[in-house]
Amino acid sequence: MIAGIRRPLASILFATLFGLTVAAVCGAEPIVIVEGGRSDYRIVISARASAATRHAAEELRRFLKEASGAELPVVTDAEPASEREILIGDSGRLQSLSIAVDFSALGEEGFVHRTLGRRLLIAGRTGRADLYGVYEFLEDRLGCRWFTPSVSRIPKTARVAVDALDKTRRPALEYREVMLFDAWEADWMARNRLNSTHLLQERHGGAVLFVPGFYAHTFKDLVPPAQYFAEHPEYFSEVEGRRVGDGGQLCCTNEDVIRIVTDRALQALREHPQARVISVSQNDNLKFCTCARCAALDAKEGSHAAQLLFLVNRVAEAVAAEFPDRAVETLAYEWSLTPPKTIRPRENVIVRLSTIKCSFSERLETQPRGRAFRGVLEGWSRVSSRLWIWDYTTYFSYYPLPWPNYRVMDDNIRYFLKNNVRGIVEQNNWQSPGSDMAALKGYLLARLLWDPDTDADRATTEFLEGVYGPAAASIRAYLDLLSDKVAAEHIPLTIYGSRTPPYLSRDILEKADLLWEAAVAAVADQPEYLRRVQQARLSHDYAYIEHFRWKPDGRFIYDGQPQRGKVKAVTPAYRRRVERFLEHAGAAGVTHIREGDPDYEEYARWLRGFLTAPELEP
Repeated sequence: MIAGIRRPLASILFATLFGLTVAAVCGAEPIVIVEGGRSDYRIVISARASAATRHAAEELRRFLKEASGAELPVVTDAEPASEREILIGDSGRLQSLSIAVDFSALGEEGFVHRTLGRRLLIAGRTGRADLYGVYEFLEDRLGCRWFTPSVSRIPKTARVAVDALDKTRRPALEYREVMLFDAWEADWMARNRLNSTHLLQERHGGAVLFVPGFYAHTFKDLVPPAQYFAEHPEYFSEVEGRRVGDGGQLCCTNEDVIRIVTDRALQALREHPQARVISVSQNDNLKFCTCARCAALDAKEGSHAAQLLFLVNRVAEAVAAEFPDRAVETLAYEWSLTPPKTIRPRENVIVRLSTIKCSFSERLETQPRGRAFRGVLEGWSRVSSRLWIWDYTTYFSYYPLPWPNYRVMDDNIRYFLKNNVRGIVEQNNWQSPGSDMAALKGYLLARLLWDPDTDADRATTEFLEGVYGPAAASIRAYLDLLSDKVAAEHIPLTIYGSRTPPYLSRDILEKADLLWEAAVAAVADQPEYLRRVQQARLSHDYAYIEHFRWKPDGRFIYDGQPQRGKVKAVTPAYRRRVERFLEHAGAAGVTHIREGDPDYEEYARWLRGFLTAPELEP
């Protein structure tokens, strides 16, 4: 497994998912926090505020100053009350003013925005909720956006006014993760309300953390073959009559295996008190156990997931007894996709379902290829109280290749929510910069995971204008070009396949070439925009290089197999494209072309052969 709107949801679904109400008090005048770049307001937190609540206050002060020029002081509730205050989090000030907030109804990350006379309250039950409340206020009221770790939009204004409001927000998903190299920066993640990575610190309110080393495919770590196989081959999966250690699975019905896994899981949770989840999940192969006991259980339940849940439920029972607030995660993946007939995951078991067999160019809810997945998803949604999704947003065979799933990401996330999904990880290129429109996808996914009713079309426009400036229109036309191609011809996008997929035909590449040239020309005299455009164009240049390097169209001639042969001759235009790709891939820090071990340098060495080869007449 580790190997982006067009229709808003119905209002009733929106209210159900978010618990969101916004009510303007008729006739009430807005409270004016900043006027003419000056403010009489201050920010108030508890004298005992958490690091995250203190950080929330500092972030509010920082961005208010950046937007308006006014710098508000941060004080504690030990100071005498003032009429003009922004209250962050629960504090003695709320009690002294008899302000009632049902914090128990807000969960871990829910918060309220409320005006109280001339005061503004932003508060949740936890420090992380206080922080999220501040970021949403800055987005809603100031138009702040954090597009990438290095590119933000903080609009300038001399006046900050807030209409009377009473808003409650609870996120739809308890777990929100984007596995993307370009987006692994803690402040950006917190500002976009992603909540699962070890990078998030105490000042970010912590995270939904897995036990280190136990995130996915953990059988091999819980019962290492090197330690146990020689003396106890029966601990491991029986495949075609023999036990398999390395490259296999566990024998999930073996009582000694259950004991070892349980003891190891409990010990790992004791050693990592900040972790909330431990994964007890199959290895990344198809060699499930077919011993008599496992096979009989699977046959009775009509699913190989039966043997997996037999083990996981036993471990989860022991975890619940010692750690009632922790969870055990497992994977519904490859051979364990189908839910069993009668065995049900315990309440503290998270089932994480993979979309690995689907197409990502069409909506999962309606695509023909996704029929089997829909049955599996709907089946697990009926029996699992905590269903999470492992989804994919890049091309793992060739990370840099364009992979136009831009129009379905929003619909797919909404579809998951309709089926009671409570957590989603979106796996992109987690190893290297340089994948297709990675920064755009990371931003869209983060916004959609927090608020699945986000208008992705509008968010895309904001991102392109903010990150690429005058080149935005040309890049948008490029995205539409690819998206129209896969939609019109119903071309599936899978995560593995050819370096020359059918949607990257010669005519499409040549049209795309013109759009990227226009994008570069639009920002030629603006170095920072130009750098970003050149980095984004890496995907197109890679596709062009791969398409034309071994097509028999006379572009160049080489001796031997593609990528391994010696280049005999090359056209000047092709050489210039290779030079450009190498220059900008190097500047971006690309390390991987494919998922797995670093392979860019090997690829780059082969490409450099074009730079010294004789010229072929155009």
